[in-house]
Amino acid sequence: MALSSRSIDTVVLDIDGTLLDSVYAHVWSWHEAFRVLGLQVPSWKIHRAVGMGGDRLVGAVTNDAVEAALGDEVRSRQGDLYADLSAHLAPTCGATALLEELKARGLTVALATSGSRRDAENAVSTLDAWGWVDALVSGDDTEATKPDDEPVRRAVERVGGHRAVVVGDAVWDMEAARRAGHTPVGLLTGGIAHAELVDAGAVAVHQDPSALTEALDDVLDATLVDR
Repeated sequence: MALSSRSIDTVVLDIDGTLLDSVYAHVWSWHEAFRVLGLQVPSWKIHRAVGMGGDRLVGAVTNDAVEAALGDEVRSRQGDLYADLSAHLAPTCGATALLEELKARGLTVALATSGSRRDAENAVSTLDAWGWVDALVSGDDTEATKPDDEPVRRAVERVGGHRAVVVGDAVWDMEAARRAGHTPVGLLTGGIAHAELVDAGAVAVHQDPSALTEALDDVLDATLVDR
C-alpha cells in the first residue's frame, strides 16, 4: 500500500496485554510481592493499574507512605516473581500476524512499554518478533512512564515517524497516545472494558490483534480524518 504524506506511517504497540498475554501474570506477581511484605492489596485494584509504570503503580494501589517505605523492594520482588512466570506466557490471539501485516503494508512498527528493558526484550523474543520491530522503548529508557506521553513520543521519534496509531489494552495507553497527539486504538485483551477504553480516548476497540488485523483498512482510513 503506497503511503501518502497524510497517511499513518507508524504503528506504536504496547506489549503486556496487547501482544503478550501477560496481564494476569503481572497481577499475581504484584499481589504476591505485596503479600510477602505484609501488605494485602486487592487483585482487582492491581489489575486496573497494570500498564502504568511500576514507578507509579505501588503508590497508585496503596499510598505515598508505602511507596516511600517499600516501593523499591516491592518492585524488586515483583520483577523476580514475574521473571519466573514469563517463560510460560504466550502471544495474544493474532499478535504475530498483526505485526507481520503492519510490516507488509510498509508501516514502521515501534513498541512502547512502561515495563523494564529485560521484560520487554524477553517478550519480543517470546513473540519471535525482532524481524518486525523497528524500535523498542521500555520504562528504563524514559524519565516518565505511562500515562505520561513520553514512551509514545520517544517511540515515534526513534523511528522518524510523523503520524501514528497507538495500539494498547489499558486506559494508560489511550491517555498516553492522546497526550502525544496520536490516535489510540484499544484491544480487550487486557481485561479492560470497551467503554473505559473509549472514555480514555480510543477511536476504535477490537477484541484482539486478530480482529484488528481484519479491520486494519477501516482503522487506518479512519485516522486520516483530521481531528
